[in-house]
Amino acid sequence: MSVVYDDLIRENRRRTRLLLAGAFAVLLVLAWVLMGLLLGPDAVTDPATGFGITLVGVGAALLLTFLSTRSGPTLALRAARARQVSREEAPQLHRLLDEVCVSAGLATRPELYVVDDPAPNAFATGTSLEDAHIAVTTGLVERLPRYELRAVLAHEVAHIVNDDVRTVTLAVATAGLVALLADLIVRVTWFGGGRRDRRDGGGQAQAILLVLGILGAVLAPLAARIIRFAVSRQREYLADATAAEVLRDPQSMVDALRRLQEDDATLRRFEVATAHLWFEEPNATEGRGGAARMARRFATHPSLEERVARLAQLNAGTVDPTRPLRPYGPGPVGDEDGPPPPPRG
Repeated sequence: MSVVYDDLIRENRRRTRLLLAGAFAVLLVLAWVLMGLLLGPDAVTDPATGFGITLVGVGAALLLTFLSTRSGPTLALRAARARQVSREEAPQLHRLLDEVCVSAGLATRPELYVVDDPAPNAFATGTSLEDAHIAVTTGLVERLPRYELRAVLAHEVAHIVNDDVRTVTLAVATAGLVALLADLIVRVTWFGGGRRDRRDGGGQAQAILLVLGILGAVLAPLAARIIRFAVSRQREYLADATAAEVLRDPQSMVDALRRLQEDDATLRRFEVATAHLWFEEPNATEGRGGAARMARRFATHPSLEERVARLAQLNAGTVDPTRPLRPYGPGPVGDEDGPPPPPRG
């Protein structure tokens, strides 16, 4: 298991670096096209001026990405209407998180939040190990047995340990900037920006910029979505595997995924911009028809069925993805295996 697990980590990190590098390249191209439309072709064809404009664009993009990343966790918690829950309100839930953090070797424990929603789900957010937050819905606490709930918490802790929350937030912020630049290009092109210099082939260069601007405006948002979703999907596979490895209990992780697969409740309130953070995609489509397959192509998560199959493959011989799900009741060590009582609000 450990060799396959290490290979999975390396492969996911490699893909993430390539995707983020591609996103940054798209940003540079869009910034170059936008400056050409605004200031005229000579501004980008002249080496000195073009280099200066590129530096300004890169600096602005990095600053905006940094600000978006820093504010992302707070915005995600507000969007979900998550409230921080104390140990006195939910002692069993806190104890489960303590178990997971000890198993994962975390010196700093994430802050625990609850979202009042009957749909079983959870998410993690933050910018570092010292500034991490985990939110669970009341539906998750009420519907999952103890060991499956612990597995879901371990999945969210895995996102923190693997530095996924910062990486995915960076990917989302970059995708947002790509969409913003594409929108600016559309507006500048529509209102005829950058038509100041048509001498000495300036008109031809301007036409090329206009064509590039239109292509960028059409294709850039789609590329941004693909980059964002690809990063998120790979991270879900890795978090599932990390949780199973940390707890030494891959069966509970598989059972939790299967139980959620059977549950058709959906979140009452969620933001599309934060859909990638949740344990299960808020508007997931698990059907087999053509519409369901098309929806999954633009999903932020792999399907629960795919996640179960991946975990079963990684833990061949130790996981049975077809065994009956464990009912609520006394656990194997005498602890209550049913869900902890919901936090008092």
